[in-house]
Amino acid sequence: MSKSPEDRFPFAKIITFFAVSFGVGLGLCGLSGILASHGIDSGDSREEFSTGIVGKLSFIVIVFSGLGLVVTTVACVVSGILNSIGFGHGKDEPQKLFEDTDEEDKSS
Repeated sequence: MSKSPEDRFPFAKIITFFAVSFGVGLGLCGLSGILASHGIDSGDSREEFSTGIVGKLSFIVIVFSGLGLVVTTVACVVSGILNSIGFGHGKDEPQKLFEDTDEEDKSS
């Protein structure tokens, strides 16, 4: 018996979340560079690339979302490989792509 879509692990949603988070981190990194080039939020230093609060926040978001994206993608690929070679539930049953509406109409 195969699992219903509600019972499966939501890899696509998690990968999308990490990808969006990674994009937000890159945007924060760019914002930090723009602010630092104008002398705003540059922390203690007056260098072009500062480590102000926006820069630190963008670094944290990029690191954690990047790691989460890599780990989740690897887990998704491994899960797909294991399911395709028979370690998943319901491998012996044929997969139905569409509901059999013709059989329901004939029985009525």
